[in-house]
Amino acid sequence: FLVGYRHMPNKGGIQDMIQSIHTHSLSKWVTLVSKTMSANWVTPNAVYHSLKQNDYISVLAITPDGRIPLVRQFRPAQEKLTLELPGGLLEDGEDPAIAAERELKEETGYDAPKGVRLIGNLIPDTGRLENRILCYLASDVTFENNEFRDVEPGVECLVYSISELYNAINNGTFDHALHVAIIGLAVIKGYLPLPDLLSGK
Repeated sequence: FLVGYRHMPNKGGIQDMIQSIHTHSLSKWVTLVSKTMSANWVTPNAVYHSLKQNDYISVLAITPDGRIPLVRQFRPAQEKLTLELPGGLLEDGEDPAIAAERELKEETGYDAPKGVRLIGNLIPDTGRLENRILCYLASDVTFENNEFRDVEPGVECLVYSISELYNAINNGTFDHALHVAIIGLAVIKGYLPLPDLLSGK
């Protein structure tokens, strides 16, 4: 059911709508992409900008007693401490599942002895980002001992119960939209229980 959309591309497909693409490397992690649209586009010859980088990897890990390791770190873009799931950028040529296990261990000190399961492959931002976020679940993660381990500098690991996590989302303490989406996926797919408000408890 389509309402109010005019000039939808047809002949030649979507790619014919792009006249030219130029790139400018901003760092080893991020490339600025400028795309000039064709004369047949809704706004003829308009220029759109996006950022190209490797895919994101994020891990929703669950301990045997049902708790969830989170990370707290300072994010310069937001100029504040944030609460997030462990994760990072996929390295060139790296297997995504291995990357997920690596990020989990580097940021929290937890291992995934049962491996990880891909539960989602999402678009982070359709208007500005060209990469995707690969969403992994790690069940029964373990922390081998209570001694200091080489957790990534500047990253603090906090372990929340599921109810504490849901409360943190509800009160805005946990406000990373992509990671809230991963938790939502886990609920929809049955890996996490419904919040009390939805379950009717």
